Amino acid sequence: MRWEDVDGDGGAEWVGLYFREGLQAFVLDGDVWYDLLPLAGSKYGLGQYPTCDLQMRDVNADGRVEILVWGHAGTSIDVLHIFVWDGAAYALVAPFEGEAGVRLENTDGDLIEEVVVRYDSARDLVWEAVYTWDGKHYGWTWERYTWRYLDRPHTYLVDTPEHVVISFYLAIDDRDISAAYALFSTGAQAVQPYEGWAAGFATTVAVEVGAVYEQSRDSGTAIVTAQVRAYDNVDGRIVASLWDVVWTVVQTSGGWRLESVISAELDQWEASYYP
Repeated sequence: MRWEDVDGDGGAEWVGLYFREGLQAFVLDGDVWYDLLPLAGSKYGLGQYPTCDLQMRDVNADGRVEILVWGHAGTSIDVLHIFVWDGAAYALVAPFEGEAGVRLENTDGDLIEEVVVRYDSARDLVWEAVYTWDGKHYGWTWERYTWRYLDRPHTYLVDTPEHVVISFYLAIDDRDISAAYALFSTGAQAVQPYEGWAAGFATTVAVEVGAVYEQSRDSGTAIVTAQVRAYDNVDGRIVASLWDVVWTVVQTSGGWRLESVISAELDQWEASYYP
């Protein structure tokens, strides 16, 4: 249980969790009891197990205190419900469920945390959907691939055209530049020696890749499109840029390799508070 002001009236309320046929949550304001309820018909409710967490803070910078109820279900499913006082009751702002986890992260450098929902992908990879507060709702704003675990070294996948593109950007984000270069075909390496190519990433702080799709394949050659966010240190400022990329990849005896790329910058902004 926690004793905090969650309705903004200047007085504290009791906020608590208990387990009875699933995780339950409540607010006790004087002698008035409010249940914090998931969506009707929710598969996992607030959570299936007693293992849980409870937080109270203004998570989306809207000037109100939100109640965050963290639960768990299945084998590795995280469940997050966000509630807020609406003047009459504690309304459900948004529910999130991630089979590989849910976390809060300031992904865009504005000091407001986004909700990152994680899903299983191939082997050690997960696919993440990023939800951003727009002033009234949480909406999808970005997707990206990342590693399930932070331990290294990672095995960069080359078994499909999509995986070699994902692996390339993850290798750059890992600062494993030589491994990224090794994902090029022999012909591509012949026209861009390593030293000069690697120098192009001297200012790169981080890279994210999402929206990766194989558009076509013919006789061992495939076209893969993706969107990439790059973060660079420019004279002490972190400048973010969004790119559309179109890769031509080729099949070799050692797996798929990158042959050439066409890229177009879509947007650029300064991430003033990038961690």
